[in-house]
Amino acid sequence: MTYKEWITATAKQFAIGSADVELMLFNQRGIIPDENAEADITTAKTALCREFASIIPLMNISEGGYSISWNWNAIKFWYNQTCAELGIVPTDKPKIKDRSNRW
Repeated sequence: MTYKEWITATAKQFAIGSADVELMLFNQRGIIPDENAEADITTAKTALCREFASIIPLMNISEGGYSISWNWNAIKFWYNQTCAELGIVPTDKPKIKDRSNRW
């Protein structure tokens, strides 16, 4: 499975379209130089986590009795679990710095 196939299949569960996958692969070309190469799962997950905030839909859609809602707890859980697996600090977590030496 190639990087493009893996990311497309994984992103599909978040209703992320092919144009967004193309943009994500372009943005992450530093770690994925060839989208058609055999996928390394760790690299693919890292690219997806780095782009996660920009690819998730930001608005709720509601028209004439039709609406789409997201299980945000499940999305956050997936993101945090994947970041923990890869050793990446999630972007939504505050960074705590020791400033006690300034007292």
